[in-house]
Amino acid sequence: MFHSAHTGLPPTVVLAEDHAVVRDGLKMLLLNLFGDTRFLEADDAASLKKALATRPGPDLALIDLNMPGMDRGGGLYDIVQAHPAVPVVVVSAVTTVDTVRRCLNLPSVYAFVSKGANAEQMGQAILAAQKGIRFGLVEPLKPIQQPNVPLSPRLEEVRNLVRRGMSNKAIAEQLGISEGTVKNYMSEIFKLLNVSNRTQAAGVDDGH
Repeated sequence: MFHSAHTGLPPTVVLAEDHAVVRDGLKMLLLNLFGDTRFLEADDAASLKKALATRPGPDLALIDLNMPGMDRGGGLYDIVQAHPAVPVVVVSAVTTVDTVRRCLNLPSVYAFVSKGANAEQMGQAILAAQKGIRFGLVEPLKPIQQPNVPLSPRLEEVRNLVRRGMSNKAIAEQLGISEGTVKNYMSEIFKLLNVSNRTQAAGVDDGH
């Protein structure tokens, strides 16, 4: 159960998205996750700033980078800097490496969810952010193919965390192992997949 930081009140979630049908879908997802929830809706940067300034403050914010006034994400920095206590999940169709990196470098941004992700992935990112857990990048799931050189279950688990944009340190914490062990796993993954860096390891087509 998601409890508001403000005793006696249902949790307050800011939904910053300029398409009403998407906001409605997010409402249904959040109600299924948390039950009784208060929503503050925004469809541009100005209304987002107003919603975040509401007192008592919101408990969570889902923010689309492509709303009017957001400068394709460029306006996010000032907005979250003004409200550092509000956990943020970015929801965007723009998932370029630079955009994702800039957003996830902001202390209060806990997840970056591609609009191509499914409801289960979205829910996992939201729950993690609500608990103060960094979830990283969430992209659409790709069909699982049998690799020519199959990785062990442990190596595949590590590789999946790399795909979520997690560092060696974060992977070590997630799996309860040392960072040195993660580095050894990464070296083995590189060798088996015949790649030389993390990006290639995450993106290589297993079927070829």
